[in-house]
Amino acid sequence: MATVKLHRCNYTFLHTEIDACWRVQKALDEQGIDYEIVSHGWTKAKHRPAVEALSGQSKLPVIELPDGTAYREESRDMAARVRAGDLPTG
Repeated sequence: MATVKLHRCNYTFLHTEIDACWRVQKALDEQGIDYEIVSHGWTKAKHRPAVEALSGQSKLPVIELPDGTAYREESRDMAARVRAGDLPTG
């Protein structure tokens, strides 16, 4: 699989299950999926124009697929889908 981009908050350093971005990053790691991290500042969600331009909404995390499309659901659902080997292909 080509490298995907994980758009996540830049404060994902605690590595706990309460951190939505870490939840998805951990699932990608567990599945051995190559990814590039694209950090976004910790601000109110409405101040993330790059994320909104990519995915049509401003919440993180977002997985950007190799073809440039975005995949976004609630982080628990995203992590489960990654672990199931069902990451969208774009």
